[in-house]
Amino acid sequence: MRTTEAALNLLRRARTAGEVAAALEAVPRHRLRVALIDRYDELAASPKRDPTAALRAALLRALRPVVQVADRARLEGALVTYEFGPHGENCSGLRAAALLVLAELEPALAEVHAVHLLGDGHKDPMSGEPALTAVQLLAARGATLPLLLYALLGGAAQEVLAETLRALAGLPAPLLLGVARGLRRSEDDVAVVGLFDSLVAHDDPGAFSDFVRDWALQTDRLDVLRFAAAEIVARRRQPLMEALRSAAEATDDEARRSLLLDALAL
Repeated sequence: MRTTEAALNLLRRARTAGEVAAALEAVPRHRLRVALIDRYDELAASPKRDPTAALRAALLRALRPVVQVADRARLEGALVTYEFGPHGENCSGLRAAALLVLAELEPALAEVHAVHLLGDGHKDPMSGEPALTAVQLLAARGATLPLLLYALLGGAAQEVLAETLRALAGLPAPLLLGVARGLRRSEDDVAVVGLFDSLVAHDDPGAFSDFVRDWALQTDRLDVLRFAAAEIVARRRQPLMEALRSAAEATDDEARRSLLLDALAL
């Protein structure tokens, strides 16, 4: 009992995500939820005590296995919490955490909030959150249409766009080809890798043969070309392998030809 009370007191006084994690190991499950929401509500009422929202995010992540219907309003409040400081908006991680917990409780409602998070214009430039979590949730739910619109609007970059593109592998080939053409000259290597994940996974890889041949001939992102060629060969996507072979035969660039032929020889 004394150990439990000490852990609860640590949780009530926690100032960092690490202190939350340490307290969780000793708090019995049946007392955990109340302690978490009490601490969360205290900080939500005085956000200056948690200026980066990292502590509130940690508390919500810890709530995930014990979340109840009564927590819905609290989670929806977190999902529309925006706080600004000298370096920009501070609550991206909080919104990402709230989305994951709400998905445990009401997946369809979480999907609606995920779409909102993609369109609200606020995401962390380094982590991509909460947009990255929103994309992953929508992909897991099979919500292709908002992800297609998000890709077409051009509001994402790097890992967020890559995750979006990976989720589009089930699109009709003409639509996915249109997305691919829009990225033909992209210098976003991470996004192009995501695009090729989608092209290679598609049920009709032959629909992208001409695109792959032209891109292999024109791109100056040779590291990405090497990755894409290796993935195509590893998955034995014959139409795309033939496209790479055709590009190797057509190019005057010895380095490009060697790269392609080496990949095809594997």
